[in-house]
Amino acid sequence: MKSIPVESRRFEFGFPQLDTLLRVEVLDDGVIVRASRDTFTAQRKACFVRELAAEGFIPDEYRWFAQEDKGEFHRGVRWLVDFSWMEISEVIAARSRRFMLRLLTCACLLLAILIGMAITGHLGDARAVSPAAPQRSASGPILSDASG
Repeated sequence: MKSIPVESRRFEFGFPQLDTLLRVEVLDDGVIVRASRDTFTAQRKACFVRELAAEGFIPDEYRWFAQEDKGEFHRGVRWLVDFSWMEISEVIAARSRRFMLRLLTCACLLLAILIGMAITGHLGDARAVSPAAPQRSASGPILSDASG
């Protein structure tokens, strides 16, 4: 009888204060933690794996382990610095290209309108742009006669 392979489970975690993203993959034969940067100390790695086990993301058997050299852990936990899993999807890239194309088109159109207004003289006429100055009354200020 053939055995059906168990689907790997993936979880992603972000640590903005460290500028690091983590992807945890739970496989049949162990756990792989892929980090975008090498910002975790050995103690913090151990605490993170314990937290994952305590919260139920990975099996409870990984709660207590010791770190070996080169990122390998006892009991099947591996810690890798690998950012190849952080790829931008084609849908997001296409949407960004469309947005930027529309933005640049509108900016060029606005620039052409402003240059056209400057050339024809509609932009440089200060009287057309500034509000009307307050008008003085024709009678002028009222003067009182002090000879009384």
